[in-house]
Amino acid sequence: SLVTVRYALEQGRDVFALPGPIGSPGSEGPHWLIKQGAIPVTAPEDIVEYWRDELPYVLPEPDDANNCGNRPSVALPFPELLANVGDEVTPVDVVAERAGQSVPVTVAQLLELELAGWIAAVPGGYVRLRRASHVRRTDVSV
Repeated sequence: SLVTVRYALEQGRDVFALPGPIGSPGSEGPHWLIKQGAIPVTAPEDIVEYWRDELPYVLPEPDDANNCGNRPSVALPFPELLANVGDEVTPVDVVAERAGQSVPVTVAQLLELELAGWIAAVPGGYVRLRRASHVRRTDVSV
């Protein structure tokens, strides 16, 4: 909601907004956010590019989606968390307890893993999207 976003902006947090057609009632909120300091974006890639330096394990997508050539290897981010998120839904507090971390630290790291495409937030917790030991297919959507 706009109240939550306003608090985030006041705290100096990154807020992104998708601008819409000028004069459209549905665009008033995003346009107001941009005036208040939100970062305008037009695609998910804009957000990834903005955070590229802070998320070094996010690899650029290949130009040819059907090309499964050798991708550069990337260090497994937060292995202590990934080891505790599997194919079944795992609640955040369980991941934190198993990893021996506080819930706030765990939530921040899980968000980074989600943004990098390693896990997905689902009702009740998180599930893993891919495993380091598997070959990732680039010809299908995850």
